[in-house]
Amino acid sequence: SLHDALPILNGVYTALPPVFHVRENFMQLIKYEDIVKLLNLDIKNKDFDELCLNATYEEIEKAIGYSLDEKECCEVLTVQDNRVIINAINIAEIIEITDLTTKKDIDYFTVDYDNKSIYFVPAKAEEHIMFINYKAGYTKENIPADLKEIIIKLFLLKQIKLNKINNGDTEQNENNMPIEITETIKRYSRKNI
Repeated sequence: SLHDALPILNGVYTALPPVFHVRENFMQLIKYEDIVKLLNLDIKNKDFDELCLNATYEEIEKAIGYSLDEKECCEVLTVQDNRVIINAINIAEIIEITDLTTKKDIDYFTVDYDNKSIYFVPAKAEEHIMFINYKAGYTKENIPADLKEIIIKLFLLKQIKLNKINNGDTEQNENNMPIEITETIKRYSRKNI
């Protein structure tokens, strides 16, 4: 069982980071093939374009403070005020909750997706330590249109910048990102969620 698999030191569960991710479908929100069709790109530049797309995802994820793609996440959280607050965005599915205090699976909870909270019903779990396994993030089908738009726009900006460097343009403009991209990134950044 789960509680037997977790390392225990004097009754305290250890060696688990606050959140860890299993990344299986990295960068599947907008696939390279979709970008080629949308922007009518030349397939001969596939390696260069994929480099730009990878750099785009990494820059956006670094700026907002979390991974965009849907993934399975696990957290160990203590119940306070009859709830726990999940650290990830866009909770898609609760897979499993185990009360590490009682070593029992929990099936009596409600999820407030807007506030990233899980409430325990009835209120018998106060101060209990919960292992929560869930899916969070975006898929190609549910990514907000404004995030998809900034991925495409930033991809184009990266392409232009790298093309200038490849063509010997030594004049470097610091990351002058258009205000609409920075504003969208701010709305989705971890500190605003």
